[in-house]
Amino acid sequence: MRNAYFDNAKAILIYLVVLGHLMSGYLMENQYIDTLYLVIYLFHMPAFILISGHFSRTIKSKSDLIKLGKTLLLPYIIFQLLYTLYYKNVFGDSVVFEIFEPRYALWFLLSMAIWKLLLWAFGSHKGMVLLSIALSLVVGYISEVNEWLSLARTFFFFPFFLLGYYLNRENFMKLKNTWNMGLASILGIGLVVFVYGFGDVRWKEWFFGRIPYEDISYGIVEIGALSRLVVYAAMLIATYIFLSLVPKNQQWYTEIGGKTLAVYLLHLFVIRAFKATAIYEWIEETGNYMMLFGIAFFVVYVLSRKWVWKITSPLITGNIINLPKKFVTKNSV
Repeated sequence: MRNAYFDNAKAILIYLVVLGHLMSGYLMENQYIDTLYLVIYLFHMPAFILISGHFSRTIKSKSDLIKLGKTLLLPYIIFQLLYTLYYKNVFGDSVVFEIFEPRYALWFLLSMAIWKLLLWAFGSHKGMVLLSIALSLVVGYISEVNEWLSLARTFFFFPFFLLGYYLNRENFMKLKNTWNMGLASILGIGLVVFVYGFGDVRWKEWFFGRIPYEDISYGIVEIGALSRLVVYAAMLIATYIFLSLVPKNQQWYTEIGGKTLAVYLLHLFVIRAFKATAIYEWIEETGNYMMLFGIAFFVVYVLSRKWVWKITSPLITGNIINLPKKFVTKNSV
């Protein structure tokens, strides 16, 4: 039986993923857009990854490995190829098929597979969360750890995955008391005000975690590891705020939470097409950025429909290869 709280969280987060990608083309044009973009990126992927970690289990058998390959690695390869063909042949973008460097949103599938494998070593004690943070801080100094195999992002976000893995259901439900919700509301307002007053959209690369410190041209503080630690603290606070404020009961959008994988993998096809339209340029020229909220909702609504899932699920779930039902896994996103 699905849990409305987690589906609500995932539905809101996937909307913010789409909205964030839409907004990325309008940065440094409007301070409100820049502020919202930074606030979204402080928690939308950390929260998504934390929830994914909560529903993950340690790989214990050969069938678990087969399931991982079928549901994560196979869709990764399929969509890596589809993205390349789409961007190159339809829009003439200068892209080539590269199996070891994830294109766009596909880093998540590859990182998810690696995180599940890392549970072999990190899934034995809660103290491993601190070790994963320390490892990430050190890895940021290694120039060879970058977008290849999504390793930089993998280590950067791994503490959130591991934290979710160790949190039990009661930990999440305790966030829904009146005291936590009140505190989260106050902190949320304060966070937005702080980012608006002192934030710089050039910090975004610190939030992505995709490249080493030396390749980030605009720092938060002088020391790379300390900058990452500050980002971690801000992300943890923002994630706490979000998870405390998510409704726990059934909502009109709850059903979308079970379709997030389809939206995640398909929305960039739509956004790339949108960026080639006159509407995209018109929004930039007129500053009518409020339209982005409606467009993001439309994209999420359409891509979360059952008919879309029915058509695309063989590619998204890896079911183009028929394996016994015991190998089929539930949605990880």
